[in-house]
Amino acid sequence: MNNKQRQLFFSVILLWSLSVKPIYSYSSEIFSSKDSRQTHLYFNKDLKNLTIAVKPRFIELIDTQNYKQSNKILTSGILFTIKNYNATSVNFVSDFDNYVMHPMTKNDKGVWYYIFELRTYKENIKTNMLKYKFVVDGLFVNDSTHINYTEDNAGGLLSIFYFTSEQFKPEEGVIVLQADTLDNKKVLFRIYRPDAKSISLMSSFNNWDSNIDKMKRTDDGYFEISKSLPYGEYVYLYKIDQSVSVDQKSPELKYHPVFGKVGYFKLKRDK
Repeated sequence: MNNKQRQLFFSVILLWSLSVKPIYSYSSEIFSSKDSRQTHLYFNKDLKNLTIAVKPRFIELIDTQNYKQSNKILTSGILFTIKNYNATSVNFVSDFDNYVMHPMTKNDKGVWYYIFELRTYKENIKTNMLKYKFVVDGLFVNDSTHINYTEDNAGGLLSIFYFTSEQFKPEEGVIVLQADTLDNKKVLFRIYRPDAKSISLMSSFNNWDSNIDKMKRTDDGYFEISKSLPYGEYVYLYKIDQSVSVDQKSPELKYHPVFGKVGYFKLKRDK
């Protein structure tokens, strides 16, 4: 992105933000009474200015501070907060990724916050329910901002956040899920084609055979398949009904001498 394009991009973001009533126009107390089922627009300073923990809610964060590092200015997800001024570390854990610890960020008012990007989890979400806890200096703590709980398997409680199918839009493309074994990673392929009758995955790892990896259709019009693949570089296509098609959501496109333009991705070991 050159300077002219960057200026235009940020101008569009500014105009868009002016058309939406931003969260920082409310105090934390007023904001906590707002409908947590609606998606709200946040800026970095809104999170830094929170003085109390608020109920979990879907938000869109315009992140101008970390744009250069992440190359992503808009983050969508569920905002979780907890207030503990004296804590030295707070992590967010949930059943969506087997309770992996995600560090939360602390502002100057003692409010810790974390945005859980729901779309990156679960191959096909069934329950529309997220079970979670906070880990405060090594101790499990429930979310005190609401009263939805369920029992865990250790005699304690888990907080629950419910969401609707309209609030969750699955991510398309190639989604690297986790290390499956020491030498492999689990990869999810997903494409939205509600009118298609069948879709197959064709790739360098299955010798471009459209009969091997048939994708499964979900109730909401997506087709998906997960594969355990060794670390390395791969190219792929979709066979949609009788036509071969490149994945427009692919991380990168390459040229193939037989098929022309194809999707491309690389699996690397975690550092």
